[in-house]
Amino acid sequence: MGLVIFDLDGTLIDTVPLITRCFQKVFRKYGHRELTDEQVHAMFGPGESVIFAREFGERWPEILADYLECYQAGHDTVTLSPEIVGVLDGLANLGIKMAIVTNKERDTTDITLAHFNLRHYFIKIVTAKDVAHPKPSPEGINLVLNTCEENSADAIMIGDTNNDREAALASDVPFIRALWFVPSREWDKDTTEVKAETIHDLKEILPYEL
Repeated sequence: MGLVIFDLDGTLIDTVPLITRCFQKVFRKYGHRELTDEQVHAMFGPGESVIFAREFGERWPEILADYLECYQAGHDTVTLSPEIVGVLDGLANLGIKMAIVTNKERDTTDITLAHFNLRHYFIKIVTAKDVAHPKPSPEGINLVLNTCEENSADAIMIGDTNNDREAALASDVPFIRALWFVPSREWDKDTTEVKAETIHDLKEILPYEL
């Protein structure tokens, strides 16, 4: 039957600019620091609570609550691509299983999926709170494979970051680099990697008639 595993931020939805703004807001308010976009992106990997606990110590619950308020309110500035919906609908109509493996935590994941009414597409959603080691560890992908009873050779991982690629490689799952929300100046130069510069490219690469 097959299984397609998606990353969330920067792959299904272009939420990275919103996340960046909200990180900058809380660091300005609580840390009295102005962070560049690059400095924020360098923190990505652990879940939000882990980052705030590391940076702010015992104040992290207060700061996380402020961040979540910013993140939820900011969804009015984010749009869902009709082409992404078309891919999800096409896969669903073919009976292809779909899952998400994200380094977001459960609360931010639920905010985004609920806002765009996407939850029903996915048989399994793995967040940073559901595993001991988030991406680039293969733990989340392996959890999806076990839950969906699929072999790695019958699955595909689609994501925009090196964490996605490393997790896919470590779990022996073929990887497609999603570039449609990534500025071209940031594209990886690896010519051996399968890349989709547009969602149309993705439809051409996937082994299904969408």
